[in-house]
Amino acid sequence: MFDILWLSLLPTVIFTGWLIIYHPTKVLLFIAFATPLSIKVFIEQLGSGINLPTEPLMIIMMGFFWLKVFLDADYDIKVIRQPITMAIVFNLFWILVTACTSSMPLVSIKFFIARFWFVTCFYFLGVLMFKKFENIKAFFWLFSASLAIVVIYALQRHSAYLFEQTYSTKAPQPFFTDHGVYAAVLCLMVPVMLLFLTRRRAFGLSVWEQFFAFIIFVILVTGIIFSFTRAAWIGLGASAGFGLILMLRIRFIPLMMVAAIALGGLSFYWTDIYFKLESNKKVSTSDIEGHVKSIYNISTDASNTERLNRWHSALRMFEERPILGWGPNTYMFQYSAFQLSRDMTIISVRTGTQGNAHSEYIGPLAEEGVLGLVSILLLLFISLYKAMQLVYKGKNSKIRITAAAVILGLITYFVHGFLNDYLDTDKAAVPFFAMMAILTALDLYHQRNNNEASNVTEEAI
Repeated sequence: MFDILWLSLLPTVIFTGWLIIYHPTKVLLFIAFATPLSIKVFIEQLGSGINLPTEPLMIIMMGFFWLKVFLDADYDIKVIRQPITMAIVFNLFWILVTACTSSMPLVSIKFFIARFWFVTCFYFLGVLMFKKFENIKAFFWLFSASLAIVVIYALQRHSAYLFEQTYSTKAPQPFFTDHGVYAAVLCLMVPVMLLFLTRRRAFGLSVWEQFFAFIIFVILVTGIIFSFTRAAWIGLGASAGFGLILMLRIRFIPLMMVAAIALGGLSFYWTDIYFKLESNKKVSTSDIEGHVKSIYNISTDASNTERLNRWHSALRMFEERPILGWGPNTYMFQYSAFQLSRDMTIISVRTGTQGNAHSEYIGPLAEEGVLGLVSILLLLFISLYKAMQLVYKGKNSKIRITAAAVILGLITYFVHGFLNDYLDTDKAAVPFFAMMAILTALDLYHQRNNNEASNVTEEAI
């Protein structure tokens, strides 16, 4: 019976192999569309889950790409030398190093391999794909349209419960198992659709495409509102603020100086601020106003206090292993021993096998040591710097507006990342690394060599 089933799948396997070899761009764009709609299936033999149909395709694409690079010794060296690439490679290298020294090597190596196929497909292959500007637009359209389908599905489910806040965590299932990552990914695409809507000429869009951008924009924003994810709202607010910075053409260095002064003032007045935050007793509810006020309740809101518990545990883990950390993706298995009774909440668990550190910055600090945090911050600042260069000095409006759309989307995630971490999932990793690839492609091929970019063919991948 099994042999018959395998033979029936053989034509599909052959066709997929043909597509990957001769039309890799189409496969990558299909993965982009399928990612929000993919469903995680647990495979007992692997002892873990895999997202279907996207992750098997990414694994095959990864193998094909590196085999081709090895056999042909042909990959654009300019991409390797680009600062964003170097930051991503450093992050990957350090994850591998700390996986080898991990307290749970098998768990950490699995994490590294998953990160490696995300980066291979949507950064290293993505940069080549995005040489052609039409592929940038295609990626945004396909990913955003797929997200809109998920939002409509989630809203339909949510409406059966009269949009109660408590059901928001389940509404996007099975496509998104957590409403936090659901909202974070929606936020990545909102600035893109907004600029498609308001700057259609720069993107070369028709009036009909502008209309579809409006529809998708409304759907995504509605999805974010009814996700009741406060971190997503903060991220969108930060993106709006950064949009104002770009409009005022504030440069990177002055911006960093202001940020440093603000952080200094925050640390100086931290005691007064902390007491003010503790006085807020408003908890998360279905009431939008109350939900917003609960954002800074660190005394009685279970979600916020549990997040503080996770952060404190992560910092104690870092203090014990500050150089190499405990190993990538090991936090959930190790943090229990570092919880203190005074930090624990009604939703804390003593088994310590659920969730993560709830921060893209504090999590790597515990799992990969000080250089784990440094590698993430390097990627943040370098991408920010490069994007601002492109926005201010782009050769044409197409480059400037595209770079603005990408960095405004990424800002939502960088800010959201202070409160949650989702880059271990394909839902967040695919758009995140694709947007990094778009910045790199804009810098190398559109800004510096427009002729090469416009004439690129699929054989270049």
